[in-house]
Amino acid sequence: MTLFFLLLGCGGLGGSISEFIPTVKFNRLELTDISFEDLSVDFVFDVHNPNPVDIPLERFSYGLDLDSVEILSGDNPEGLELRQEATSAMVLPVTLNFQGVYDLVTAERGQDALPFAFRGGFGWDTDIGPVDVSFEEAGEFPALRIPDIKVGELALTEVTATRAGFELAVDIDNDHGSTLEFANLDFQVAFAGVRVGAGLESSLGSVEGATSERLVMPFSVDYLDAIDAIAAIASGQQLKVDLAATSDVTTPFGVVPLIIDENGDVDVVDDQ
Repeated sequence: MTLFFLLLGCGGLGGSISEFIPTVKFNRLELTDISFEDLSVDFVFDVHNPNPVDIPLERFSYGLDLDSVEILSGDNPEGLELRQEATSAMVLPVTLNFQGVYDLVTAERGQDALPFAFRGGFGWDTDIGPVDVSFEEAGEFPALRIPDIKVGELALTEVTATRAGFELAVDIDNDHGSTLEFANLDFQVAFAGVRVGAGLESSLGSVEGATSERLVMPFSVDYLDAIDAIAAIASGQQLKVDLAATSDVTTPFGVVPLIIDENGDVDVVDDQ
């Protein structure tokens, strides 16, 4: 029989049993990694062991709800031991795939976060029976969504003897409550399946929360490469445009890389 069990069994050197039961307190939710596809967080607890002996954990169970929908649950006490007369950090790492989450839970337009409920308990088996401590915490969980991006109008802005200048509009819908800023844009454009232009933009612009904006990418191409676009302008036909790009997006949760791969049949206008 360990000293911990003896203390519990006899009331602990004149004290009450409750004085020797470990306590748990939720400390924080710590964002460790985020992308537009996945998110990793640590749920950090402060666990205090008032006893003069180390105590191995026998049980640990948990459940995480987002917006009242259970997303995950588990039971894994392996390897966790509370040090004697000390407060230790107990960390539960959680990684979620956003697509899977949003198939179950939908953040409303204008929201940056979803309400979470985190509950569970841990315990030990003693000579006087099981000792269990439960917890239940609530807060806000990051809800990062990929902005809806569509290629828009293509404008011819300049024609020289050898080159043509264009501006490609992209329509971006921001579902968050906070503004998204698009920077360090590295893009390539194809007309009718033929790569014709590329560019780097240090700042594409920003889209305020719960709004849609049209941002513009200027680029130039060799005239012969752009012949389909020039012909489309003359005939009034639409042109198939492919856009492949990467951008650093400033979000409510930091700067997150975004991969853009969009295409569409667009109207071509002459803005010379």
